[in-house]
This record gives sequence, structure tokens and C-alpha cells, in this order.
Amino acid sequence: MRVVVLGAGLHGVTTAYYLQQLGHEVIVIDRHDTPAAKARGRVPRAEDGAPSASRAASQTARPLRGRWSRLRSAMRAQFGKLRKAIDSAVAPPRSHPLDHMVRLAVYSRENARALRDESGLQARQRSNGQMTVYTDAEAFRRRIARAPHWSELGCEDRLLSVDEAVEMEPSLALMGHQLVGATHSHDDPARDPSQFAASIVFLCRAAGVRFMTRHTVVSLKERDGRVDHVELLDPSGQPTLLRAQSYVLALGASSAMHAEHLGIEMSLDFVREYIVTLPILDADRAPGVSLHDRQGRLRVRRVESALGPRLRVSSTVRVRDDGEHEPDSDRFEAMLRRVELLFPGAADIRRATFDTAMHAVSSNRLPMIGKTRLPNLFLNTAPGTPGWTNALGAGKSIARIVSGLRPELDFAFRGL
Repeated sequence: MRVVVLGAGLHGVTTAYYLQQLGHEVIVIDRHDTPAAKARGRVPRAEDGAPSASRAASQTARPLRGRWSRLRSAMRAQFGKLRKAIDSAVAPPRSHPLDHMVRLAVYSRENARALRDESGLQARQRSNGQMTVYTDAEAFRRRIARAPHWSELGCEDRLLSVDEAVEMEPSLALMGHQLVGATHSHDDPARDPSQFAASIVFLCRAAGVRFMTRHTVVSLKERDGRVDHVELLDPSGQPTLLRAQSYVLALGASSAMHAEHLGIEMSLDFVREYIVTLPILDADRAPGVSLHDRQGRLRVRRVESALGPRLRVSSTVRVRDDGEHEPDSDRFEAMLRRVELLFPGAADIRRATFDTAMHAVSSNRLPMIGKTRLPNLFLNTAPGTPGWTNALGAGKSIARIVSGLRPELDFAFRGL
């Protein structure tokens, strides 16, 4: 059957690959010039620290924030209880959401290995992994207590004592007695996805997937209880339409606008991401492993830029319904104090640059994968999750669901 995948991000292209492997004719629609454009670095980005880049980023951020604000207002007006409601088609998770994320991560890793064996693709470049550090003894004890259960699910995270953590990442010695333990994963969600993206797009093209780039999705039209067609704008801005037997929404948070137009609720929250970029003063004091500061709710990683090595620190905060929130300046100051406390002298606090971004996330932080009330419309979107590392598991699962097959994964799929 013909299946149209709306969105050529990593979740869209992995969906397309597995659908093609199951014998379907697959067309992928995307507004960018090339599939998986963001993951492959094909979307222009401002350079860190450059004055002209800062102005460009600011000019870009204003309309984006405006669109998010308008989207949020519209969603509130139409669905007053959207943030608390659960789509009637969603079965409640049979376990904690983190259990589902662990299963999805393990399943994705298994499929990545299988894909390399079947296709002969080069193994991805190894990273130093990601370490979660704990400065609260009770929180670390709770993590230790969960370890056997997560290990049964296939989680490969390793528990580390203070000495083991410092041996793996010497910069942690600067934390002194604050550090009480850590965990380490070989998989780093923040690592560069460009190699993986290029490989999966190559496999899609080789398998016969058709990409319609520079086409913008306008709306999906329902008829007789099914999606009848999708309306598009072609590269010249002319309206056109496309029909298929089935459709997969893989447009990230933008999927919500199209789903809700069809009366399908997607329970979303909004978070603001705060990003601080600091020049590294002392490479020996700056972490080389991507770090998650569990108590400070910070993610810290080293990045390279044209202006030299940098520490990129990020934190996300839920946007409250009442509109009250801590001023951005206070949030940034708190982040800087935490970085200086954890890694004194590692970065130049005085030359820090700041940015914010608004994101939509699913209310339970799980990717939305599965069926909708329309029998030929399916979802594979992952707003707010650690994105692309789980794309293979999500893509293979939704391809099986579209094909009428049971997914191989025990997960909180929608409508199953």
C-alpha cells in the first residue's frame, strides 16, 4: 500500500525505511531542501559567540516565540484541559514512564546493531558517553535501588562510586565531597547524529523511498472517518494534494496542530530551555564526558566552535499555566553559580553568552507512537524526548503497527 510520511526528520526517515522493508510504497514530505536536514547540519546556524550571529539568532527567536505563543493560546482556547487530558485512545502505561524509555532505548540499540549487520553500514563513531552525577545521597540511593529492575529491562548504565567516576572523568575531582556517586552510559543523546542521519537517508533512497522536499504540509482532510488527502504547498508556493492509503504524522511538536484539527488530542506541555555557552579557560578542569547534573538539573557538554572550545550548559523549566516564572536573568545567574561550584576555574563566566528556546513536550515525556481515532492516520513523534537515539525503535514499531502487525516492543503505544 502507499504510505505518506509527513516529516523527514530522523523519526520520519526511520519510519520510511522500515515501511519500505515491509513492502510498502513510501513517500516522505518535508519543507527542507534535504531529508533529515537538521540532523545533518543542513539548516543554517549562527556561529557561537559572533556578534552578527547573536543578532540573527535574536531575530529568528522572536518570530519562533511568537508562533509558540499563538499556538499555545489557540490550544488553550480549543482544548482547555489539554495539559491534563489523556487521549481516550491511549492506554495508561503499565509501568513507570522511565521503564518504557529504557525498553525503547534497548530496542533501538538492538536494531542499530542489526541494521549495521544487514546493510554493512559503518559503525557510528564512539563517544565518551554520558555520565549522570549525583550530589544528593538519598537520590543516589534511590537510583541504586532501581538498578536491578532497569538491568532486567536491558539498561546498560553502569553505577559508579565516587572514585570510579573521578577516574573516568578527572574534572569531577573539583567537586570534592559534593559528589556522592554517578552512572555512566555509552550512549550519549547529545552526540552528533549527522553520520547516522546520512546513513539512514542513503538506505531509504537505495530501498526506493521517494522524498518530496521543499513541500509544506498545510492540512490533512478527513472524509468518511478517514484521512482522504493531505494538502501541500509545492516549492513554488502552489497548492497541491496527495492521496495514500495510510499517513504517518512525524512532524515533531508541529504534529499537534494537524492532529487537533482532526479532533485528535495530543497532550502537550511547554518548557523553556535555557542555554549558556562559556569559553573554556582550563581544559583539564572542564569535563570531557557529557554530564547530567541530576540535582542541579543541568546538562553540560564540551563543544568545538570556530572561536575555540566551549562548555554548553542547558536546563529546561516547565512553563506554568499562570504565566509566572522566574526571570531569565535569575535563571542564568543560578546556572553560572552551579557551573562555578561544580567546575571552579574551568570556564570564563564573564564571557558567557545566553539563549533561550521554547519546546513542546509530551505530558508524560514519552514519544507518541501508535494509532489515532482515524484508522489510516498514525503518530510517530517525540516532542521533548532525548530525540534521535531512539528513532530506530520508534520507526520500526510504527511501521509494524501501520502494517497491521504487533510491535515487538512492550511500550505504551497509543491505541493498542
